[in-house]
Formats: sequence, C-alpha cells, structure tokens
Amino acid sequence: MFNKVLIANRGEIAVRIIRACHDLGIQSVAVFSEPDRSSLHVRLSDEAYPIGPAPSSESYLAIDKIIEVAKKSGAEAIHPGYGFLAENASFAEACANENIVFIGPTPDAIRNMGDKMAARKIMKQAGVPIVPGTEDTLEDEIGAIKLAEWIGYPVIIKAA
Repeated sequence: MFNKVLIANRGEIAVRIIRACHDLGIQSVAVFSEPDRSSLHVRLSDEAYPIGPAPSSESYLAIDKIIEVAKKSGAEAIHPGYGFLAENASFAEACANENIVFIGPTPDAIRNMGDKMAARKIMKQAGVPIVPGTEDTLEDEIGAIKLAEWIGYPVIIKAA
C-alpha cells in the first residue's frame, strides 16, 4: 500500500480518486493548471501543486512537471485517471525510471493495447473470444466489402 499518491488529472475523475485515497487512508496530491486553481479536486486533496498554464500541453500533459511534483511531494505512486497521460507509455516509463509506481498497465501493455491490430492478435493468442474481423489492415474498399459480407451486416469499421 502507498502512503501518498499523486493524481495526474483533474475534474470528476480526480475527485473520485482523491476520495478513494482518503477512504484507504492514503494522502492525495493534486496537480492543477492555473485556471483550475480553485477546482474541487484541488480543495479536496491533502496537497496541491501548480503545473502550468491552461493549455494541457503545458500542464496536464507535461510529463516532466508531473514527475517533478511527485518527487517534490514524496508521492510513491501516480494515478493517471483517464485521458491525458493514462494511455501514454512514455509516461509510465518515466514513472518507472524515477522509481514511482504507475497505477495502471505496463508501458508494453499500453503500447500493445493502443494498437488495435496488435491488441487483436494478442487477445486471439491468449484465447480471448473476439468478434469476427480481420487480423490485417484492409487495403481497399473491395476488401472491406468482401469482409463485411463474410461477417454479415451490420458491421463497424474502425481505423487501426
């Protein structure tokens, strides 16, 4: 168990994580952009640190700033919430490189599951039931139509 967790997010998800930490007796550390200074997640957390201006690229997506706050605050772990850095393998690696626990999947899992085709192959190899589809990318409309006819309509087409 951890004594202190940094929540690398804002809004409702950050509030839920902070409340869960409090329920577990874990101190919470919030980060915030300037416009979020008075937000509920900042007020509910045990500690809060500014990480930059409004653009997410300069605050909630700034890996170096978030790692710096985690080290400064003594947080042993970072919970990314969802969105922002939650599916960023480089962020998970940066946490590991600083001996900070990333509360989420491993960097390899993030990479593999972020690639729909790789994820499908991994799931199939693991024996997980998957919906009918293709193991390879479709190159043209004719191939897509043939596959749709084989699967049966209606179909969902997703970019891979």
